[in-house]
Amino acid sequence: MKRLLIFVLLAAALLVGPGCGSGCAMRPEKVDPDLPVLNPDPGFPLRVRLFSARWGGLADRNHGYGTGNFLGGDHLQGFDYAFACGAPFLPNEDTQGSYQARWKGSHYQLEILTGDPNGRHQHTCTLHLALESRPFTAANFVRLTHGVSSSLRVPWRDPGFAYEGPAADYPVQFHVLDAQRREDDRGDHGWGTANLSDPSAGVLLEGGEFEYDCGRGFLVNTQLTNYYPGQWVKLGEELEILLQRPGTDKVDKCKVRVQIQPDPYPVRLQKGQRAPDEAEDSDAGGGAGVNP
Repeated sequence: MKRLLIFVLLAAALLVGPGCGSGCAMRPEKVDPDLPVLNPDPGFPLRVRLFSARWGGLADRNHGYGTGNFLGGDHLQGFDYAFACGAPFLPNEDTQGSYQARWKGSHYQLEILTGDPNGRHQHTCTLHLALESRPFTAANFVRLTHGVSSSLRVPWRDPGFAYEGPAADYPVQFHVLDAQRREDDRGDHGWGTANLSDPSAGVLLEGGEFEYDCGRGFLVNTQLTNYYPGQWVKLGEELEILLQRPGTDKVDKCKVRVQIQPDPYPVRLQKGQRAPDEAEDSDAGGGAGVNP
């Protein structure tokens, strides 16, 4: 009898697989992204258009980031966002299919109303915001190409966005064109390419490859016109940049190792897109990235 019990336990362990704890699903279920709820809800008086939305995760563990505009009022207001919610959601093709929203506790936390594709259930998701000084437009947005992990081995940590407040001690303009990142128990690790300029030192534009190991990582610049403020720790070798932590007014710092290149990298415009100084600002223009 004892031998039979041992055999059953060993067989069960092999079926579950190594390293799988009590609540670990062998094949987690993927979910379809939510859509905007079209019927007006008076509890959600704000309207936002999401230009981009990227996510990863499975079942009830979905996380990601994107960009958007507040609609209405005297002028448009752009924002970056990150989230960790039960269901992901699609970006808006135009302003007609915008998301209903409301503030949640502060002007850095925005709750949007979403619905499943079958129209049976409604959900809410809190977006952690980092406000932009300019709105997103057809001439001034960048598609987010970096994927988001579908396998969370550590708790989800929102990435940083470009800090856009006053920073006189950080004169270097570090415009990130491509950025990859991964997380582990020790923090964020990333690498990519960027263009740098330093008006205070007369440096107009030069390219750079970078890598970092920081407590919080960061993404590409989501607009063609913004950048991460920086100051040299070691001239031409190590740069400290400022990150806006989404969901709060806290500013983080990250030291980036830079290898200067002889020429700047070309700016990759989206299909049919013109440089910001060649087009009028408007809220027209395409949506953006989807689930990788």
